[in-house]
Amino acid sequence: MMSASSGTRQIVASPTGGGFLIGISMAGAHKRRIFSEHHTTEYEFAENSMYIRDQSEAYKADASGSFNFVLMELPLPAFDQIADGLEIPRTTSLSQVTALPDPALGGLVRALFSTAGDQIQKSFLFVDQLSVAIGMHLLRNYGNGHPATELKRRPLSPKYEAVAKEMLLTRLTGDISIGEVASECRLPLATFLQAFRDTTGKTPNQWLMLQRIEKARHLLRDSHISLSEIARLCGFADQSHFSRAFSAATGTTPSHWRRSV
Repeated sequence: MMSASSGTRQIVASPTGGGFLIGISMAGAHKRRIFSEHHTTEYEFAENSMYIRDQSEAYKADASGSFNFVLMELPLPAFDQIADGLEIPRTTSLSQVTALPDPALGGLVRALFSTAGDQIQKSFLFVDQLSVAIGMHLLRNYGNGHPATELKRRPLSPKYEAVAKEMLLTRLTGDISIGEVASECRLPLATFLQAFRDTTGKTPNQWLMLQRIEKARHLLRDSHISLSEIARLCGFADQSHFSRAFSAATGTTPSHWRRSV
């Protein structure tokens, strides 16, 4: 994330090997004058306005006002994996846009960088799940020649529901990628994510967190082991991480919950 106070700055970028840079404004009041070969164009960014820039091209702009952006790079090799996950033809380019409102992308980015997420300590599964969703959103909506289409809706079969849940439960810390689970279920990424949610009512990360909290409840109620040991057994980094996550899920601390049952 890039953040700066009001002022004027010049942005100059030389061409690189390729890929795309995506920026989304976390606040409004940002203005930018972009220099092209024979003219300049002025833009005003509101909150959740975004741009896509081809990094194989030189870039020069004068920026003024607030500067609170999240910047993301999407390298060309990632395009094939994302397109395969969406079951659409592969593409090699994104439409270049500037100051385009995209509240859906803004919501995904905020979830990834949220303060609450920092307090509960993001797992690899959480970050991977949102990163996949961001990549798919970009390719579905800005991939050249491929208008956004609805994903095929199909719930997980009982067999693959069991496979997915078992894989997640064996990695309670969330140290697992969406791609690993989707592959075992013989489904493209996007189809798996939608199918898992249709089947369980939760995303994989949400479902796994509920299982960790439920296991912690059982241990708090039915054993006398320490909170630090419960934290370890339930896949939390430490007791503090466990306490924050438990309080966020239940509205009370593990110690208070144990005394109340």
